[in-house]
Amino acid sequence: MNLQIPFDSVVRDVRYAVRSFRHAPLVALTIVTTVALGLGLVAVVFTFLNAVIFRADEVRNPHELFAVERHPSANAEPERFTREQSDALVRETGLFSDAFAKGPDIDVRIDARRMEGSLVTGNFFQVLGAAAARGRTLTPSDELGDPAIVLSHRAWSRHFASDPAMFGRPLLVNGVSVQVVGVMPEGFRGLVVAAPDFWAPLSLLGQIHRNDPASTDSVVVSIIGRLNPGLSREQALAGLRVWAARQPAPSPAGPPGTAASGRPAQPLMLEQRQGTVTLSADVIALFTPLFFAFGLILVIACANVANLLLARAVTRQREIGVRLAIGASRRRLIGQLLTESLLLALVSAALAFGISRLVLAAIVYGVTTTWAPAIGDIRLAVPPADWRVALFLVAGAMVSTVFFALVPALQATRLELVRAMRGEVVRDGRPGRARNALVTLQVTASVLLLICAAVFLRSALGTTTIDPGIRTADIVFVSVTNEQMRGALLEAVKNEPSVGSVAAAWPGPMNDRVGSAGSASGKLAVGYKFVSPEYFNLLGVDIVRGRGFAQTERSASAAVAVVSESAARQLWPDREAVGQVLQLEPDATREPPRSSEPPLLSRTFVVVGIARDVAGLQLSKVKEPTVYVPIDAESAQTSFAVRVHGDPERTRLALLDRFAAIDPGIGEVATLRTIASMVAYLLQIAFWLTVTLGALALALTLSGLFSVLSYLVEQRTREIGVRIALGATGRSIATLVLSQLAGPVGLGLFLGGSLTGALSALLLATLGTGSIGLIVRLSDPVAYIGSLLCIVMACVCAALIPALRAGRIDPIAALRQE
Repeated sequence: MNLQIPFDSVVRDVRYAVRSFRHAPLVALTIVTTVALGLGLVAVVFTFLNAVIFRADEVRNPHELFAVERHPSANAEPERFTREQSDALVRETGLFSDAFAKGPDIDVRIDARRMEGSLVTGNFFQVLGAAAARGRTLTPSDELGDPAIVLSHRAWSRHFASDPAMFGRPLLVNGVSVQVVGVMPEGFRGLVVAAPDFWAPLSLLGQIHRNDPASTDSVVVSIIGRLNPGLSREQALAGLRVWAARQPAPSPAGPPGTAASGRPAQPLMLEQRQGTVTLSADVIALFTPLFFAFGLILVIACANVANLLLARAVTRQREIGVRLAIGASRRRLIGQLLTESLLLALVSAALAFGISRLVLAAIVYGVTTTWAPAIGDIRLAVPPADWRVALFLVAGAMVSTVFFALVPALQATRLELVRAMRGEVVRDGRPGRARNALVTLQVTASVLLLICAAVFLRSALGTTTIDPGIRTADIVFVSVTNEQMRGALLEAVKNEPSVGSVAAAWPGPMNDRVGSAGSASGKLAVGYKFVSPEYFNLLGVDIVRGRGFAQTERSASAAVAVVSESAARQLWPDREAVGQVLQLEPDATREPPRSSEPPLLSRTFVVVGIARDVAGLQLSKVKEPTVYVPIDAESAQTSFAVRVHGDPERTRLALLDRFAAIDPGIGEVATLRTIASMVAYLLQIAFWLTVTLGALALALTLSGLFSVLSYLVEQRTREIGVRIALGATGRSIATLVLSQLAGPVGLGLFLGGSLTGALSALLLATLGTGSIGLIVRLSDPVAYIGSLLCIVMACVCAALIPALRAGRIDPIAALRQE
């Protein structure tokens, strides 16, 4: 019987709440839509998080999947295994019932279509327990037999129009004939964030990705498998470390990125791979600002609802007083009021689900339609929702209920019983303090979001005025994807009529290699770049003193270098830099060596020239010190910078046609103008995100201020009527009403500005994010002042209508009011 009473009470509370909402439908609708908006935006972030962390593919027992990884040391990338090492680990430890190796993702041309694929061992799908939607999956025999691939559902529908006759049909993958044997179900990703276009056997690497002539045994892979039944993670990890201790010492000749690179091998780790991305500090650091920004909208929405419920509590004083008089306890009434709010919050959660799906669809549509195809295909789709998203919404509704309903419920049940029974409105200063605290909270959140929007707007506008220091309008960059045909690609570029001149460079236009330059004055962190003699003239980088590279100086072994003005100024502050000796070393602690990196054949260079400082495409006004080292266009891994006559986009398409006639996988082409625009694209996304959230926050805050002030005017009608009858002017009454919110709004402005400044300082001090300050001015005073003035003006406008209305109150009618 005791267990039945609480349930009966809940049923009665729900019925009473439904009857109450029928008498106040506008109030119920306002609460539902306001909370649903904030909850739906937070659900957007959680849906993305769920898609990459918690949601597993449709595979067999995903919680049994574990990845063998190496724990990286500070400032170092995690080491990987070669195929030979992975086979030895699985074979010699005997810890896995089955395991597969996943190789690198590759860009290829399939029947002239650019597609991205994943190279895996033949047992990949068997280990995952995933079946094909059409045809079959890969098998271990495919690694030895005829070349075969499996398409993702997206690639099959997008690139091949869901043609069922594809199975068994040969396709040309970078000129190699392969056979499509199956298509995976829609939604299958293969333990990655976005599904590749296809999966191919790892043994095909040397054929379809000829840019890497290394054997399959030396290719870098990841290891994922299922532990033997009854074997715990701790036992398996101990077995792995015993195996690692028996391995021979690393060889300095080992390939970069593996344990055999001349450094002590990193300790082995065993990470569960139920999701597509392991939950780590980096992932938390990525999603925390998003949850914070989107969550501020929910906080403002809940504050609006709380103020509404505080106002409604005054009109329900007689009802609550009667219920207290007939024996209802205060705890019982608080429970009933919370039940009403929870019921509305659950309805809001259902509406929030629809809002989140619409917002996600809008985000995906906006990104996919504005993404430049020349940069590459963007595999972005609306993340599916599952029971975790539903549970998150329900939990969010419960938390929101506590936030917006608890204080109003406590205030509503704290009253003088006799006066409430007579229908007198009980005045209490405590609701006013709660209301002011909620207004302060709303303004603080709005200030934070609007300042962020202004900062990104100013930064986005500022990037348009930054001179990159290099030519961008008529430059095309060509990357070589088949090193064996580099000569043929270079010949095709030179034979294109619209091509004027060609230069070689490594790395590409986006960044430089991190290094350490030394002179008699000390050491300096620099970026260095391999360039051919034509580079400076082709990209318009002026040599201010000395000379550039001669035609005979086409290798780092020439031991000559050109330094930028800032490098010369810092390395030789009191002497002429030309003719000085420079020591240059790669900085392996900040940027580990890569297999695609040209060798630095000499470490001692004579400075032959000083080049003008250039900002490049990093959108930063800070011009980093740079060292240029010579290289030839025939050198492996270099890209080509091409100056063209006429439209660079037309030249890009013409070069792609020439490459396709030679080999579909010979190279990729992008205009420097497109590359530069995509650098600014990420900043534009941040701007539109924050400006949208800021506009929503301001709209909710202003509506809350308007409602609060209108309610205060209504409650003080008799007092205002008396003041007017005694001679108060309309201006003085309006000033009196506006002063009601001056304190909480002013405090919110101060707290919002201070909090934004503190968060900016914290972000800039965080390891790995200091470079953000070079692009985005997080402490921009104009953005701060402009945002604060905007909010002040908006708050004044929102409060002006109720204030003017108060000044026009008829004192006779007000005095007659009961």
